[in-house]
Amino acid sequence: MPISSNGIVIVHSRAQLLAGMFLLLLGSLVYVIDRSPDQVYFTRFFGIHLKMFDAGTPLLGPLGLRLPAFIHVLSFSLITGSFFRSGNGRYLVICVFWLLVNTCFELGQKYKTLAVKLTPDFFQHIPFLENTRAYFMNGTFDVYDMAAFFVGAFVGYGLLLVTGRKGRR
Repeated sequence: MPISSNGIVIVHSRAQLLAGMFLLLLGSLVYVIDRSPDQVYFTRFFGIHLKMFDAGTPLLGPLGLRLPAFIHVLSFSLITGSFFRSGNGRYLVICVFWLLVNTCFELGQKYKTLAVKLTPDFFQHIPFLENTRAYFMNGTFDVYDMAAFFVGAFVGYGLLLVTGRKGRR
């Protein structure tokens, strides 16, 4: 069901928006539960400084290492898709966009010096983006995260198609 204001549709699919937000919350929960707060920028940003579990033995095991990468592409694809009318090509562009954004940030962890040079100076004045250079310098490239991005984009595309069709009925 669309959400509109003054006759202008703002959200074309409430289901996509809510699913994306739920998944984003779930991915954030993985960080809070399975990672040490000193390893995760946004937990420190929001004042979460306590370890919920022993950081030496992640509760979710190897799945907890890849799940956030998968969920990030999936959730942002769904959230973004909710603001557009349904359409196969449109949904594909959205999913590829988030795949590319995440891939660029992951490659930035591999090619640290180049990524830091390419990071615009104005990022330092924008919340969350002000940490971009540190993210590149201190992050670790992981080919399995890249695989998780592709799977997240693929699943996101499928979910957008399914939920987009239901919204048109």
